[in-house]
Amino acid sequence: MFAYLRKYFQLNGKGKLLDLGCGTGQILLPLAKDFEEIVGLDIEPDMIMEAKKEAQKRNVKNVRWITGKAEDISEQMGTFRLATAGASLHWRDGAEVLKEIYGVSEAQGGVALIQNPTSGWTNNKEEWKKVRKEVIQKYLGEERRNGSFLEKWKDWEELLEESPFGGYDEWIHDYEIVWSLEQAIGYLYSTSFARREMFGDRIEAFEEELKQKLLNCEPSGIFREKVQVQVLVAMKS
Repeated sequence: MFAYLRKYFQLNGKGKLLDLGCGTGQILLPLAKDFEEIVGLDIEPDMIMEAKKEAQKRNVKNVRWITGKAEDISEQMGTFRLATAGASLHWRDGAEVLKEIYGVSEAQGGVALIQNPTSGWTNNKEEWKKVRKEVIQKYLGEERRNGSFLEKWKDWEELLEESPFGGYDEWIHDYEIVWSLEQAIGYLYSTSFARREMFGDRIEAFEEELKQKLLNCEPSGIFREKVQVQVLVAMKS
């Protein structure tokens, strides 16, 4: 995926990257050497804290961290060679965000929207993921607890067609993730719908029950998940 982005936008170590909803830095850190400066923006201070730790481990020093919303994009931030966004776009007014991204994009720069449906709430094709979701619902309720998440959003394809970019190109890659028992559970705490603090004093009971039910489902303790990552890219002419 990163090789595709480098080729599509002819990244050469110059210009700036804007990563919206940067989370723990999974997108921006592998691209650190492809830009002079990176701006990582996220509404969650805890996420940025974790991203900073990972950046330090990798000796990445060209990142400016901002705690804020995607709607906070402004010309005062300068212009960008590339803006990236993942699932965080579903929490925002996508049409308005794309308009703002277009405004701060360089000519021949643009946007990459990345979808990787491993949330654990949707796309539960594997039996162990269905079990995991059922246990979450037992402790947190049937409905996804997610604040302002937009349950009914326009497809990203439609948003890009209607945006100032006026279209998009698509790149898709299928692969497999192999999780250990600890990873299959621990990943949940990085999500919006199953953060550790949501369980309160029931966290130990939740983990114990989930471990037992996952092992009943897959005694080896190895959990395989087929994943498809989709990248939609659009360039400013």
